[in-house]
Amino acid sequence: MTGPLNRIAIHGRDGLALASKWSAGPQTYLGTCAQGFPNLFMVTGPGSPSVLGNMPTSIEQHVDWICACSEHLRARGAASIEATQQAKALWGAQVQELAAATLFPQADSWYMGANIPGKPRVFLPYIGGFGTYRRLCADIAAQGYPGFNIR
Repeated sequence: MTGPLNRIAIHGRDGLALASKWSAGPQTYLGTCAQGFPNLFMVTGPGSPSVLGNMPTSIEQHVDWICACSEHLRARGAASIEATQQAKALWGAQVQELAAATLFPQADSWYMGANIPGKPRVFLPYIGGFGTYRRLCADIAAQGYPGFNIR
């Protein structure tokens, strides 16, 4: 879930590499945005339901949400958006808390990054359910995108 993004050599503010930022595990808000990487949108990224649901449905939801967010930015005359430190931390804690209530963290699986030697063992997808995730994203959009710095 992180390999393709890390191999693109994405760099954020002050030249920080995404792979470096994620050296202890991926950190996103909603699995779509990362703090320190303005205007970077991920589709089915770590922290989203992604592989735990129907992929075309997950992709469609992300693309629709990103398009609506882009329209919101355009209407406000905003030039950038990025996740806040607090939102990223709270989302990451929620993803891990939900996973801890399952057996997933006890298995040596790719869901935990165990397929890559030396990769931090962190549960990667959001396991709270696609319907719940969709509602959370819709609520965030309806509230004007709290958890994001919009400039």
